[in-house]
Amino acid sequence: MISKKPIMQQFLNDRNRHELAGGFDYYKTGIQKISDFKKAKDRAKKISKIAEGIELAEIRKDFKSIYS
Repeated sequence: MISKKPIMQQFLNDRNRHELAGGFDYYKTGIQKISDFKKAKDRAKKISKIAEGIELAEIRKDFKSIYS
């Protein structure tokens, strides 16, 4: 059975339904995607530095409490 909708309209509807389900933004350009990846990488680097700082502070606190 042939659909009454035009084929292109059906394709767009299916694609939009998929985008909503997967959280994928089809309309982002490559530059925007690279920018988002770079921001995420920088954010992850900052978070790891904070975690390392907390870990070092805990080690120093334990060291001082043992040897003081």
